[in-house]
Amino acid sequence: MALPLPQGKNFIITHRMMPGGFEMPSMEVASDHYSLGFIIHGDRKVLTPTMCYTLHSGYINAIAPSLYHRTIPASGGYYESFLIKFSPDFVKDFTDSAGTGILDEVFRHPPKHFSVDDEKRVFDLAALLCDIYTRDEQVQTDERKELTEFRYKNLLYTILFFIHDRGINETEKSVVHSSPLSQPIMEAVYFIEKNYSQPLKIEDAAARSGYSVSYFSRLFKDQLKKPFSEYLCLTRLKHVQNLLLTTDLSVMDISLECGFSYPGNMTASFKKEFGMTPLSFRKQKGL
Repeated sequence: MALPLPQGKNFIITHRMMPGGFEMPSMEVASDHYSLGFIIHGDRKVLTPTMCYTLHSGYINAIAPSLYHRTIPASGGYYESFLIKFSPDFVKDFTDSAGTGILDEVFRHPPKHFSVDDEKRVFDLAALLCDIYTRDEQVQTDERKELTEFRYKNLLYTILFFIHDRGINETEKSVVHSSPLSQPIMEAVYFIEKNYSQPLKIEDAAARSGYSVSYFSRLFKDQLKKPFSEYLCLTRLKHVQNLLLTTDLSVMDISLECGFSYPGNMTASFKKEFGMTPLSFRKQKGL
């Protein structure tokens, strides 16, 4: 269970700095709040029953109440973010006036990224909100409570509209599951994400689930619509995409780093999955 909002609070924002190796030890779910994470630095992999996706600096991660999720490192650098949490009651006047569609769209996955200019605007709004909140918390009084809450809502609603209107759905770094995953299969997906660069066998993942290899294999394919070997390959290819976009490593080095024994096999699999070679993908993205 994710930590609830502090007693008596229906809105908080924090500036977080964590080591790159930080990971949630298990699946968590928030029962009383929405979360908006503004990634300032670092790369994270997010696992949910319906989707797995990667976050980078400049991305916003939106987690709705009751969504089980787990985050793990996607690179070695430190992790920095603004984290906004707010209860459904805090935004009731927003949803009463604008309906639930805007909020639903903001918190529908995959995560959002922005143009360079828009990224600066929305992150500046989050920084301003964090600064105001931090200063207000130091001098909070009952007389100021209504005014401070009004200011928080004003900035939060501006942010929500901005994300809705200007945010770009990230699809290339996401793997969508056609049906929600059970806990044992989520553990297997977590195991793959943690160890994709190593030689993996289905026996290793089945052992994590506590099932026999044959039963695990059927369950895995039923829920993910792919055999274990194909899903492992797709996971590796998603990491190949990430390194093509974020580094100047050679295709050979990326291939080896992502768990492919032979670069030629990776290139063939990449072309089959994405319709172009790794070099063409990198060139298309302007790198």
